[in-house]
Amino acid sequence: MKYVLLLVTILVPACSTTPAAAPDAGVAVVWNRVDEPHQVCESLSGRKSLFNVLGCSQWQEPVAQGAPRVCAIYAPAPRNERDMQRFATLGHELMHCFDGNWHDRWGRMNSPTNQASATAAAGGSSPTVR
Repeated sequence: MKYVLLLVTILVPACSTTPAAAPDAGVAVVWNRVDEPHQVCESLSGRKSLFNVLGCSQWQEPVAQGAPRVCAIYAPAPRNERDMQRFATLGHELMHCFDGNWHDRWGRMNSPTNQASATAAAGGSSPTVR
């Protein structure tokens, strides 16, 4: 199990690079079930990836004042209830929807200190609990 999560973390470099929304703004999550996440995510980011992309997420700004930000997840549906890789990818991208970009470009999780400073530098807010 540990190795599956480590592998997913390493192989998902195309994740969201935008900061998390302010805690009071709210977040609406839309899951787009895609069969070919690698091609879809490369298309959304506008750049090629050397690694196999298993899923990605992307922010859309609110349409009106006070409306929640929308976080769109692009990931395939699990094939069955034991499809740990696809469930882990979905959870990984969901975490980006709420916590912003929390890992470095190689897929490793940033320390809470680095994560807070990276989020603040990007203009977002950092929750106190990670």
